Amino acid sequence: MEQSLGKRTAAAHAGTSSTSSTDLLRLWQGDLVEPLLALLPLKAIATVPAVSRRFRDQQWRTYSLIARQTGTIRTSTSALLDAVRWTGRDERWSRFDGSSLEAWEPLGRPEHEGAFRCRRALYTSRDIANRGPWPWHCLQIHTEDPLNGSRGHHHGGGLTKRLDSDEFLCIRRLTYSFQFRDVNEQVCHQEPSSEGFAAISFGPAGREFAGLLVEPSAYPDSGDDPWYELQWWNQDRSDENGTPIMIVKPGQIYSVELRFDWSVRGVLGSADVSVKSLTGDKCHGRRTFYFARRPLTEINLYNYTASRASFSSVDVRYSKRTPREEDEALALQLQREWEEEGNSE
Repeated sequence: MEQSLGKRTAAAHAGTSSTSSTDLLRLWQGDLVEPLLALLPLKAIATVPAVSRRFRDQQWRTYSLIARQTGTIRTSTSALLDAVRWTGRDERWSRFDGSSLEAWEPLGRPEHEGAFRCRRALYTSRDIANRGPWPWHCLQIHTEDPLNGSRGHHHGGGLTKRLDSDEFLCIRRLTYSFQFRDVNEQVCHQEPSSEGFAAISFGPAGREFAGLLVEPSAYPDSGDDPWYELQWWNQDRSDENGTPIMIVKPGQIYSVELRFDWSVRGVLGSADVSVKSLTGDKCHGRRTFYFARRPLTEINLYNYTASRASFSSVDVRYSKRTPREEDEALALQLQREWEEEGNSE
């Protein structure tokens, strides 16, 4: 019995579709891949492996071909290995996963400085914006002013992780995302240097050696609207290095990565900070700062003044100090002692 016209058309269409898919796969796997890559934009090349597993199997081959075509194979290889190195693969770094509330302990705050509460929270695209890491699971810290109407200021009132170790632990890398909301917008811009939101710090609370926080700006003389800045810990605006990492907006989500380099010669180590927005306008910032070479004993999340902060995917990599770093630290200590003796004479 003859096939109906509809069935013959469907069969022909299926055959054509299968042939087109096969031809495209042959192009991708065969000798024509190089001219094909030369025509495709980079964004399309990155998207093609998402079509099927067969294309993903050829993904790294195509990347190496592009690198060879453009003469960037050494740079590309170096960047890949550098990204792997910062996971602590070779140094066997330890990891603290702070994504769950159970991973932390309460960080106290005196009652006369205001109450605080911590809870799990979940945001979706309906809550903030269409562009974003949805669903966004986070740990929220809500800090309030004292009931007597004054402003509370304290390095505490949130979450802490204490690392009890006899070893000298060095922080190596930190990644996390955050959001903040100012609950006193009319007040905080009057004395911005005494405000601080969404703080993440390393070392005992109040005596931290590194960290980040959000600080409001003063009211501009021009009459424009004030803003908020993501800053390095204990940053001095009068210092030439006091430039903020980037301007941040309440309610938006930002991802942060810090890479700590302990091998830098001198009394201080260096920290490379990279920030990018995950919601709202696409923006990013990057700065390098210096920190005191102190052991990692605590990781703290809190608001210095009344505000609401949310943290997500807090990931800290650390390890004990290497023999080379111990030798450098000893040499620096002897140099400082020698200089102090020379100044005292």
